[in-house]
Amino acid sequence: MNAPIVARMLVAAFAPAADVDAIAGDMQEEYVAIVAAEGRLRGDLWFWSQALTSIPALLSYSRRRAPFAARLTTGFVALGVLIAMLAAKDGLDRVIDAIHPASMPASLYFTLDWSVAFVFGGLLALLAGHHPVRLALFAASALVAAFAAPDVLALSPSLSLPALVLLLGVVPSMTGGAAAFQAIRHR
Repeated sequence: MNAPIVARMLVAAFAPAADVDAIAGDMQEEYVAIVAAEGRLRGDLWFWSQALTSIPALLSYSRRRAPFAARLTTGFVALGVLIAMLAAKDGLDRVIDAIHPASMPASLYFTLDWSVAFVFGGLLALLAGHHPVRLALFAASALVAAFAAPDVLALSPSLSLPALVLLLGVVPSMTGGAAAFQAIRHR
């Protein structure tokens, strides 16, 4: 008897790669015991609650600290992925504008641009190795901060509401892409 697959994938997505099997195994053992004692519904509810409430702890958990050179390399990889993502987003927007100038709804731009962020979050997870979801969350947040800082400091004109929504959507999109890649890799 297995715990709900989506909840298991959530644990696999957020747990450090080296510890996924141990964490998932411990949770599965407890799940089986709860199902035997209290029924499947209670076991499913327990597993879901554990999966969801463990996300912050799993994101902050680390068994060891990487050497400075490894962290620097990871930072450059993340920066390269962010630059490539922005270039891909710009290229996609140009293609859309060439095909249907000024007639595309903003929601289509949002969906396509967030899809690009999702794919590049997965690419970052592929290239990163250790803590890919945490790295994608940090990289996307840094990107948002880089674009929002001039606005907050009144160094540039204010971002429009659609631009701000698009920008803020990058964080869950990239993080989701990294989480999906990690969950699939550990499946």
